[in-house]
Amino acid sequence: MSAEATIPRAAKTKIAPFSISPNPTFLYFTPALEAAVFRIRYTVDNRQGLAAILGDVGLGKSSLVRYLHSGYDAQEDAVSILLPTGGYKSDFAFLQAICSSVGVSPKRSAARQKVAFEEWLGEQFSEDRNVVLFIDEAQKLSNTQLEFVRDFLNFETNESKLIQIVLAGQLELRDRLLTPALKAIYSRLIGPCLLAPLTASEIGEMIQHRCQLYRLENPFTQAAVEKLFLFSAGVPRAALRLCAFSHEWARLSKSPKVEPEHVESAFQDLKIEEEKENGGEG
Repeated sequence: MSAEATIPRAAKTKIAPFSISPNPTFLYFTPALEAAVFRIRYTVDNRQGLAAILGDVGLGKSSLVRYLHSGYDAQEDAVSILLPTGGYKSDFAFLQAICSSVGVSPKRSAARQKVAFEEWLGEQFSEDRNVVLFIDEAQKLSNTQLEFVRDFLNFETNESKLIQIVLAGQLELRDRLLTPALKAIYSRLIGPCLLAPLTASEIGEMIQHRCQLYRLENPFTQAAVEKLFLFSAGVPRAALRLCAFSHEWARLSKSPKVEPEHVESAFQDLKIEEEKENGGEG
């Protein structure tokens, strides 16, 4: 499926076709991602409260969060808040970060801050605006901070929640939500989405999608795509890193196509880089 947006011409000279940055413009929508978008939007649009995007590293959670955030941010009847990381020094700092993002003035205690935030939510509801809070890297939230999230869900009318919350986190978050300590918040989840690796054909379609965005002829042979899938295990971020290195290897060898041997060379390059980052072996 093609993306709804296109790359501005000026940006094409600055951003590589196989960038791994979580830019929603680059997002390739597989059927699984489309299903995740549907479930999140159902939860948010019907003011049902809590949804989650869960998955291993590199599967596109941040890109999906930014895509959804930008969509709601453009709506006049919505207020979209994006917290790009779940890492906060204290529970109070977490609460203040949320309030600061919407202009709620800081208070001296968490209790007063909660009251001020609830009052602000009530004002938004009275003006028929749906407030959506996206928290990326939510596995970094402490259990107490996750309890704050549950408390926010108590801000409600008889029919709907005053705030909709979307947590995006690694599988560690899923495992924690399944523990007895967080049973209360897990029971509030309406739309949990578990992302999975791409298939071999989806890797090929993602590459084609990137090339179309940049108006490039796709240089990857089918055999090269199969190698990319093998080495990346279907993880989009890993596949895109390999694409960038493989493309460069093909260019250096003056080959018009990216062949399996270029992917193998790129894979070895990346293995060496990872060993350097980890301090070497042996």
